[in-house]
Amino acid sequence: MNKKGNIQNRDKSESEKIYTRKITKVPDSPVHNGKANFGSFYGCFKNFKIKGLLRPFGDLAIPRFLTNTRVSGAMRFLFCDEKVIGEISFFSCFFFSFMETTFWLRDTNQKYAYRQYLPPGFIHLPKHIKYSVTACRKRRRYARIFSRFSHGKLHADLDFLARGTRPSCEARFDLDITGKNALDYAAVVPYFVSRRCLALYLQTGALKGWLSFSYKPDILLNKETSVGLFEIRKTYTGLKTKRVIVHGIGRLDGKMLTFGLSTSIAPDSYQHNENILLYEGKRTPLPPVTMTRPFGLMGKWIIQDTEGMVDLVFYPISQNYKKVNAIIFRTEYSTIYGTFEGMIKNCDGKEIKLKEFPGLIKKYNIRM
Repeated sequence: MNKKGNIQNRDKSESEKIYTRKITKVPDSPVHNGKANFGSFYGCFKNFKIKGLLRPFGDLAIPRFLTNTRVSGAMRFLFCDEKVIGEISFFSCFFFSFMETTFWLRDTNQKYAYRQYLPPGFIHLPKHIKYSVTACRKRRRYARIFSRFSHGKLHADLDFLARGTRPSCEARFDLDITGKNALDYAAVVPYFVSRRCLALYLQTGALKGWLSFSYKPDILLNKETSVGLFEIRKTYTGLKTKRVIVHGIGRLDGKMLTFGLSTSIAPDSYQHNENILLYEGKRTPLPPVTMTRPFGLMGKWIIQDTEGMVDLVFYPISQNYKKVNAIIFRTEYSTIYGTFEGMIKNCDGKEIKLKEFPGLIKKYNIRM
């Protein structure tokens, strides 16, 4: 009887094992001496630079100044409150740059989108994240993200003039990264092959600020109900880039909850991926997931893994779609606002039930 009981207990404990990845202290830089420091980390990179990888595109003798032109970067600032949800995003590569700000009023699901395309080099993504300024400085489209991590703050400013049917808009957001539930996360992941990499850093925190329209009452965001997420990533891209990035952001029972999921790009996605859950002051690495859309892009999305930690359904509400064809590049991307329902587990095996939890999905396809 004892032997049989021991076998049953062992089988039960093995079946209850939780997927995990080791999270260690962040290195000074994602790339050192031409090699990527793959892994999942806590803390902020001192030098967020990935240029200089040795032979990222095989054994061909391509000079580094040419391979460095394949490095692209993106910065996003997501904000969510009971009244509004949206993002400020910057993108920069060797061929072009652009800024886009999209947000939705949650009570009416009304969408507002502002964008600005710029020549290459007009938007600079920083190497030193802790104190940096990234901005689009056009007369009609001004947007800025200013980080001061030494002061525990990150600021975002908007000033858009009216054009066509779009009203003028002005906003100011302040992200507090010193709270007890504010967390950061960093990762360096192989980009399809171990010769190339994707480097990521994100920071969450309580948010306060305001958003103003020309003909609507100001929307005030307070720390008790608002959540902000700052994210920056740099990638060695090929001729074609196609990905889906999912973010859930909001509050559950008054506590900040954010998670990030994306399509797998690493050869060994169980060991190297960027999926993470940040909740109750804990970082929970999540396994690779599969995203299916049996009812199309604006139908429900089914997001699941094989470890029993992620079982979500995303219900789209509104979409911001843009397609641009130029001589040297082609972009097609969608930013989708919706809600999540289902279950996600933390590192202790506790099931976190989600219902009508807000989030954004970004789906893009870039050829350059």
